[in-house]
Amino acid sequence: MVPTIRAVAVALISLALLSSAAGIAAAHTALIASDPAKDAQISAPLTTVVLTFSESINPTFANVVVRSADGRDWVTGQVRVDGPRLTVDVGPQPLPRGGYTVGYRVVSADGHPVSGSYAFTITAAPGGPTSATPSASSAPAEPTASPAASPSGPDTRTSIISAGIAGLALGGIIAFIQSRRRRNR
Repeated sequence: MVPTIRAVAVALISLALLSSAAGIAAAHTALIASDPAKDAQISAPLTTVVLTFSESINPTFANVVVRSADGRDWVTGQVRVDGPRLTVDVGPQPLPRGGYTVGYRVVSADGHPVSGSYAFTITAAPGGPTSATPSASSAPAEPTASPAASPSGPDTRTSIISAGIAGLALGGIIAFIQSRRRRNR
């Protein structure tokens, strides 16, 4: 009877330690600033999009797209990463008037993927066409939630998956201990 109580105690202590570690693992990077900002109305020519995160980003896995309502990606060139700051050029200049969505997928310094998107609008394009497509001026990019405004995004999903894996591992350890004890008897 005592070995069973010991096994349960070990399981409970392990579960407590794993659940406290899940809180630390859930503290992934987040988008803290952007230029243009979420829901911004831009009237000046736009040449770059800059995203700033709460921690450094792995440059190997940084991806940014800037899409108009017709689905065209306006990014020209590679993403430049400087610590927590990502910069990407857009063009050709000037960008047409209409709605745009910035989408990103990055890997933080702790190795966790983080993705999100937000929208902005170009209200005028001096000297350029008035619209990317006939529908771009009448149909802004579909609204999307900002990762900073949605704390239940990829971080929560990762925490749930981590907790599930920890539970399965703990169950395996308990099953192994129990089978070993039965063999020794």
